[in-house]
Amino acid sequence: MLLSVVTGNLLSKKLRTLLTVAGFGVCVNLHIVVTTVMRFISEDLDMQMQRFTGRLVIQSRSAAGTTGIEWPPISSSIPFEAVERVLVSDRVQRSKSTAVSFAVLAPPPFATAPPEALVVGLEIGREDAFLAGAPAMLGTNRLPADSGAAGHEPAPVILGVLAARYLAAQASATTEVESPIGPIALAAPGSDLEIRGAPFRVIGIIEPQTNQLLRSCVVMPLESARALLGQTETVSAAIVTPRRTKDIAELEAALEASHPALMVVSDKQLTASARQLLDRTQQFFRVVRWTAVVVAALLITVVMFVAVLERTKELGTLRAIGAPGSAITGMILAEALLVALAGSALGVPISRLVIMKALGPDAAAIRSRRIEAQSVGLLTALGLLAAILPAVRALRVDPIVALRYE
Repeated sequence: MLLSVVTGNLLSKKLRTLLTVAGFGVCVNLHIVVTTVMRFISEDLDMQMQRFTGRLVIQSRSAAGTTGIEWPPISSSIPFEAVERVLVSDRVQRSKSTAVSFAVLAPPPFATAPPEALVVGLEIGREDAFLAGAPAMLGTNRLPADSGAAGHEPAPVILGVLAARYLAAQASATTEVESPIGPIALAAPGSDLEIRGAPFRVIGIIEPQTNQLLRSCVVMPLESARALLGQTETVSAAIVTPRRTKDIAELEAALEASHPALMVVSDKQLTASARQLLDRTQQFFRVVRWTAVVVAALLITVVMFVAVLERTKELGTLRAIGAPGSAITGMILAEALLVALAGSALGVPISRLVIMKALGPDAAAIRSRRIEAQSVGLLTALGLLAAILPAVRALRVDPIVALRYE
C-alpha cells in the first residue's frame, strides 16, 4: 500500500522526479569514479615504488641546485661518461644497474599517471634494472644480445600493454588479447612499426599485472633510444643497484661525494616525493568527492521540501482524519529512499562506463563492488537524513490551516 502511494506521488511529478533521479545518479557516479581512481593511483604508486626498493636513481641538477625529484626523470640530462664512471664503482651491482634514456610518446591517460607510451632505452642484458623481473605476456622480456650490432635492423622493442595498444594502429600486424573489458588489439610480437620515423620490431609484451609505468613502457636498446632522441653524448638517468641492499645509504653518500654535479635519489626519497604529489592530488579529489555528497543531500532536501509544500492540504487532511505522524514520516522517507535507489541504479552503470573510458584495459580490474556499495550506501543514507527535515515540516502542518490552504 505504502509503495503504491509513494510511487503515485513521484509519478505525479514525472519531470521533477526524473531530474532528481538523474542528479542523484550523477553524484553517485562522481563519488564512485573519484574514489576508485584515487585507490588505483595509490596502489599503483605502491607497486612502482616496491619495484625500486633498494635502488638509486642518478639524475641531473639544474643551475638552481636541483631539478626536483621526478619519476621517471624524463626532463633530466646527464653526460654518458659521468654515468659510466658511476656504474664502474665497486659498490655497484653492474648486472642490475644501467644507464637509461626516457622520452614521452603519448600523454598520460589521467593525472599523476606516466605517459601512455614512454620510450625507455636500457643497456642490453640490464633489463631487470628497470623491469625488475616483470614477465612477458607474449614473446620475450629480454633484448637480444646482438641488438646493438651494426646492420641489425629494425631494432627490437618490448612493449607494455598500454603502449602496445597505443602503437597497434601503426603496427604491421596486431593480435587480440582478452582483458576485463573484452578483447583489445595490441601490436603483435614479430610486427614492424615506426617510432618517430625509425623502424622497430616488437619482440615481446610485458604482463599487464605490474604497474602503470611498466604497462606504458616501450623498452629498446639504449643506443637505439639515444639515436632516436638525438642524445649523442647524454642519457636521461641511471638506475643503480648496490651490491648489498644494506649498503644503499653508504653508496648514496659515496656517489654524492664523488659526483657533486649529479643528484642521487634514494627509493625512500622517491616514495616521499611521490606521496607528497599524491597527497595534493587526493586533497583535490576529496573536495570533488564530498561536493558530490553535499549536492546529493541538498538535492533530496530541496525536492522533498517542495513536495511537502505542494501537498500541504493533502498532508493536513491526513492529519485531520487521524493519520499517525509515523505514517506521514514514513511516506516522505520512502519517497526519498526510492529516489536515492533509482539514482544509484543509474549512477553505478554510468560510473563503470566512465572508468572504462578513462582507464581502458585497467578499468574492470580496478573496479570495486565494495566501493560501489559504500558509495551507494553513503549517499542513500545522507539522502534519507536530508529528508528528515521535510518530514518534520510535514508533521508540523496544522490540519485546520492546511484545509484552508490553496
